[in-house]
Amino acid sequence: MREFLKGPFAVLMTPFKDNKIDEEVFIKQVKRVNGTGVSGFVVNGSTAEFIQLSLEEQKRAIKLVADNKEPSKKLIASACTGNVVDTVDIAKYAHSVGADAILVCPPYYFTYTAEQKKQYFIEVADNSPIPVVLYNIPFFTQEIELKTAYELFDHKNIIGTKDSSANMKRLMHQLDVAKDKNVAVLTGTDDILISALFAGCVGSFTAFAAIYPNEIAELYSAMEKGDYKRAREIQEWFMPQLRKADSKTFPFGYKELLGEVMGEKIGNKEIK
Repeated sequence: MREFLKGPFAVLMTPFKDNKIDEEVFIKQVKRVNGTGVSGFVVNGSTAEFIQLSLEEQKRAIKLVADNKEPSKKLIASACTGNVVDTVDIAKYAHSVGADAILVCPPYYFTYTAEQKKQYFIEVADNSPIPVVLYNIPFFTQEIELKTAYELFDHKNIIGTKDSSANMKRLMHQLDVAKDKNVAVLTGTDDILISALFAGCVGSFTAFAAIYPNEIAELYSAMEKGDYKRAREIQEWFMPQLRKADSKTFPFGYKELLGEVMGEKIGNKEIK
């Protein structure tokens, strides 16, 4: 098991000002998570609206986290570009500033076969100077078929998978296969966090670890101690907050929650 993927990782959001990254608020977001029990950061994930960022803006966001995180916190850089060249370019840049791994979703826009998706991940993993975490996010791109995931688990540079399908059946099968391999299985869904951890997930990449880092860390601590009553209480407290976040078009409800707890305006990019 890749030890550094254990625990909760905060999926950061991108505050905008005048249609550019609001670096001051972005850095405040990072520093707010420093000093908590959260294991590290995920930058340029779905909640960060990476699709709205140029490659240079994505690199800038990675550098901002690298420069402002505590040394003990791990850094996972999302590299979801849809093509191998740009994905590997981000991987090489992330490596140069000290990132620990990259998060890679399947290529999107066009429909690809399972074999094409498999070859895409293999080519990225073969050329990335840092380890790769698979990213299954079927809401926004194509699903990574379970058979394909199992085959990719054997690649020496693929060390984990983040599953945001919220499908516990799928998660359980991945956990069963991964237990005999050196692969970490993580959930990307706050709604099923306690269930996923009980089932055997070693960690999570979620937005609520950025919004409520102390509460997420406490839930993990309670699970480790076997205090399932306390863990369930925290999960139950999250549920209305999740419904509030999900009542808006993704990811704007999550950005509003973050703004409320930070007391900052987490501005959105205008599409003109």
